[in-house]
Amino acid sequence: MRTYFVLVLLMITFTIVPGPALGQSDFPNKPIIVIVPFGPGGAADLTSRLIGKVAEKYLGQSVVVVNKTGGAGTVGTAALAAAKPDGYTLGTLVTSPIMTVPHVIKVTYHPVKDLEAIIQHSILNFGVSVRSDSPFMTFKEIIEYARKNPGVVTYGTSGTNSAQHILMEQIAREQKVEWIQVPFKGGPEILSAMMGGHVSMAATDFSPSLYKAKKMRTLAMFLNERWSEHPDIPTLKELGYQVPVPYFVGVGAPKGVPEPIMKKLEDSFTKAYQDPEFSQGMKTMGLLPAFYRNRKDFSAFIAKSFEEMGRYIQELKK
Repeated sequence: MRTYFVLVLLMITFTIVPGPALGQSDFPNKPIIVIVPFGPGGAADLTSRLIGKVAEKYLGQSVVVVNKTGGAGTVGTAALAAAKPDGYTLGTLVTSPIMTVPHVIKVTYHPVKDLEAIIQHSILNFGVSVRSDSPFMTFKEIIEYARKNPGVVTYGTSGTNSAQHILMEQIAREQKVEWIQVPFKGGPEILSAMMGGHVSMAATDFSPSLYKAKKMRTLAMFLNERWSEHPDIPTLKELGYQVPVPYFVGVGAPKGVPEPIMKKLEDSFTKAYQDPEFSQGMKTMGLLPAFYRNRKDFSAFIAKSFEEMGRYIQELKK
């Protein structure tokens, strides 16, 4: 009888304890979802799809992108933070819902405490653009016009309190101009509105196709230095404007994913970043500069930048 109870106890123990470990060792055994917090066709969406597709080689499973838009990216980011931390729901970590919006309005997640970085794979490449038939040839000209015509110039962004919105309003404050922000769900909608004449300018993703077709003129990039792909376009920084917002695109997970799974994800997405298919895809799209940070460095970068942005935004409120 004693032997019988010992056997039963052992069976219960092995049934309960090894389950998670067993699940971790064969991870992934089903498709992985990646939540993109902006609409289809934008830079964050297309680069997320590209690295997800390449990562399938190393994960051995398909990577499915799901777009959850709204709230300058906070709807999708909140969904990521609330997801089960099992490694099967990942998300695109991008500037606005991580760095700016949580300092301005209440959100249901904390960017540092509720999310975990996996890798950074690129730098967001926003620009201030106008239609090619616009009378504005330089960013200085649009500033001067806005100063003489308060409330006439309109610009599109990916949402109120987004990184672009905060930066454009800071410039307006410094230059003593008044222009009107028009929020959209993402880059493609903003560019479409600009091309349709519904906004004066777009503060959003750089569009290589519109630029090369000479349908769009980009007056300034939000980057800290000129992009080698388009060295003719000046940066806001060299024009004399502060650009303290850190722009990035990466892959993240909800906090609490087991370490063995996080390691597998980091290794797989790092290999995807290093894969020629990814670098060639980035070059072909021409949307963003590729840039890599591993999990440790990306996590530290987000934590440090989030704190710095908090101080910066508080200064703007004074």
